[in-house]
Amino acid sequence: MKKVYIEPAWKMHSYYKALAANPPAGYEFVVLESSLEKATKAASKFNFANPIFLRLDYIVPLNLLKSYYEKFRKIPVARDLTYSYDHIIFRREPWVVDLEYVNFLISYHLRHFRHLKGIVQKALSSEYCKKIICGNEAARRTVTHNLDCSGFEAKLEVVPFAIGKKSFNKQFTGNKIKILFVGSSNILGQFDIKGGREVLETFSLLNKKYDNLEMVVRSDIPPDIKAKHSGYKNINIIDRIVPWEIMEHEFQTADIFLLPVHNTPFSAFLDAMSYELPVVTIDPWANGEIIEDGKTGLLVKHSEKIPYYTENFIPNFGMPQFKKAIKTPDPKVVQGLVEKTSILIENKELRRQMGKAGRWEVEHGKFSVDSRSKKLKRIFDEATA
Repeated sequence: MKKVYIEPAWKMHSYYKALAANPPAGYEFVVLESSLEKATKAASKFNFANPIFLRLDYIVPLNLLKSYYEKFRKIPVARDLTYSYDHIIFRREPWVVDLEYVNFLISYHLRHFRHLKGIVQKALSSEYCKKIICGNEAARRTVTHNLDCSGFEAKLEVVPFAIGKKSFNKQFTGNKIKILFVGSSNILGQFDIKGGREVLETFSLLNKKYDNLEMVVRSDIPPDIKAKHSGYKNINIIDRIVPWEIMEHEFQTADIFLLPVHNTPFSAFLDAMSYELPVVTIDPWANGEIIEDGKTGLLVKHSEKIPYYTENFIPNFGMPQFKKAIKTPDPKVVQGLVEKTSILIENKELRRQMGKAGRWEVEHGKFSVDSRSKKLKRIFDEATA
């Protein structure tokens, strides 16, 4: 049995905890959080932590600093391979890296990446870096369009994200159609980027067309927006942290998952699909790779008014011009969301068909744990040969 040590950039994401519980055949994942990672995890429970982290990262490239920290830290565990995510490894040992966007290997802010990307190219070209894992083609594109890949292009692999099966039977009861929007209630400032403004405007218009709708909004909401929509008796706003059992009930009893998100939250999409929900979203970044238009959901063209990308396909998510632009919903996008959601509201059979297709992709298709494990086994076998 070979051991693969999981090394996070800062804290252990729940996705990688689930990954550690489902290793490929012949491998065992080892998770050993450092004191720095434990401190980061503890701090992340507070709403002020994320903004502070981003401000610090603007001053110094924190992910690159983490790489140097790990270089000199003695890791008290035997291992055949290190599996890092969102940072490079400087130790002279075999490693693979799982990245979300290429600039994250240095910093969330592009200005650091522009000056320091030579360090990334050298590390990825080294004999110790065995594979570069991207969760989607969009992530892979940030690598190929921003680095000289001549020394490592053969190492690039696309391994779609995966989540485990949900054990439940989908129930379809009552005449009401429930629309579910899930942003975040414990991380402030996520409402806009998750498409919350578009969702509420869309629902306001849908309410004028249909009298059998209800909506559940699980997100932090700016006070002025909350006051504007508090008069709707068919909107249930959950803007606090609640036990997962409550959210699971909302997923199980919903009919449509409406998430016109301005980035790609793979876990939210896959959770919705696993609960047999058709998804309505917009198409920037990798959304169209996860939600297959006409099969597992419906896509709306993104707004041309929002600067989604910097040069060469790197997302613009943290930049002031992007944050400002998403505060004003594009009427064309809202109308598109109304039209696509209306199709599902009016067609019960299509809702069920798309929901089942999404669940199949999670349980048996490209987003299944089995599919991911087979790909990771091949990657690990090659890396440790």
